[in-house]
Amino acid sequence: MRHYVGGEFDASGVPFPLVDPADGTVDGEAPSAPRELVDRAVGAARDALRGPWASWSPADRSRLLHRIADGIEGRFEEFVSAECADTGKPRELASTVDIPRAVANFRSYADLLAGRGERSWHTTTPDGRGALNYTVHKPLGVVAVISPWNLPLLLLTWKVAPALAAGNTVVAKPSELTPGTACLLAEVMADADVPAGVFNLVHGGGADAAGQWLTEHPGVDAIAFTGEWAPRAAV
Repeated sequence: MRHYVGGEFDASGVPFPLVDPADGTVDGEAPSAPRELVDRAVGAARDALRGPWASWSPADRSRLLHRIADGIEGRFEEFVSAECADTGKPRELASTVDIPRAVANFRSYADLLAGRGERSWHTTTPDGRGALNYTVHKPLGVVAVISPWNLPLLLLTWKVAPALAAGNTVVAKPSELTPGTACLLAEVMADADVPAGVFNLVHGGGADAAGQWLTEHPGVDAIAFTGEWAPRAAV
């Protein structure tokens, strides 16, 4: 289990145990990202917005999303095994719902992107000269993606795929209970030649950890979040 920041894998941070929900045994560990690594991940995502990624056309991004989907399919059984180990789900469920849907998320947004066009229309004006109105699609910026434990890969890719399709960059944090398929996804991103910093992955908890540091980070432009929120106790 490793972080993935700026195109490089990193295992820094204090490890936390991973518990098999099927029998309660500890079967591994993952590193909890220090604040400095979260800062580096956001910085790498910000730098990537100004790098070669900025010049990629919608067609380029569409082809990339299909390569990512191909990469998941090429390691299908590994993803199924990781999802079962993380969640305790039966293989039949993971192999017919969770992993296929993750593939479909990337392919669906790739196809939507390939078929998307700009809009333009004429309107009348008081002086009679008329005006041409048109839309221009631009990325929002750095998107923090925080996903839950119950559908780890499905909901992670449901957020990552449209963010990348729109030309944004991503810093993802999976649930600390289910990081396995997110780690495999980072490997697929590397193999698919996703530009450095476009997709980043950090592990850790919520409060006073990677989750809080991401959601409060001034370098993050948007947050895609599925999880639990609890108000702080009154002082």
